Amino acid sequence: MQTTERRVKDGNFWSKLALLVSATSVVVDRPKGSAHPLFAASLEATVVGVEPSTGMLAVAARGARPNNLAYLAGSAEWIPLAEATCDLAWLSHVWHHIRDHQACADDLRRVLRRGCHVLVRGTFGDQLDGFPTLFRFWPATRPICEQLPTIQDTVTVFETSGFTLAQHRRIQQETACSLSEFAKRTRFRADSALMLISDSEFQEGQMAIEAAAAVEPRPVPVIEVIELLAFRNGSGRNTASHPLAATPAGVITSRRG
Repeated sequence: MQTTERRVKDGNFWSKLALLVSATSVVVDRPKGSAHPLFAASLEATVVGVEPSTGMLAVAARGARPNNLAYLAGSAEWIPLAEATCDLAWLSHVWHHIRDHQACADDLRRVLRRGCHVLVRGTFGDQLDGFPTLFRFWPATRPICEQLPTIQDTVTVFETSGFTLAQHRRIQQETACSLSEFAKRTRFRADSALMLISDSEFQEGQMAIEAAAAVEPRPVPVIEVIELLAFRNGSGRNTASHPLAATPAGVITSRRG
């Protein structure tokens, strides 16, 4: 089932996500860089961030974090947790960075209890209509994004590992509060697609977006659409009772990664 969400407050999203777990649950978070403190702070459950980089683990250990957030050295293909010990797996904007998707899905099946969920949030190569601002100013990024894993391939991977697709949600994300703010962020060229285009293509697009931002009559939020795939561990599908199907999810005010 696929639905497109309307824009509501981001707290609604986290409250619906929290329905998947309880205070005694364990959530495994395969972060990009470090586990998101907002994610842990929004849940009563124990959140375990699995990180392959020792450097990023050291950075995370020095930073402030909620008491329910811990970090372990590991990878998406090798999660250092015992069998059937987790109630939720959260993969946000990392699926395209994982080298062996099938090994990742197999290990998620191992650590998740039966009936629990994997949430894969990100951008997919066959669903790119949600990034008009990026492609308007940097059209060369679209062919790069088209090389990302597709939704269908991702579903096939998880079904092969014994999961079923419970929900496919399209979440409107407020990436920046205005074109000017978006232009300030893109100056750092942190987006992986911007890193892969030529220097001249990047500079041309940056000059164009800053010129457009300078004459923007009033701040208009830059909205992007992010895909959220919810996979259930074990056979059987009941989308009607799935917490994320109950009400629309929300606008998540964070950068794409």
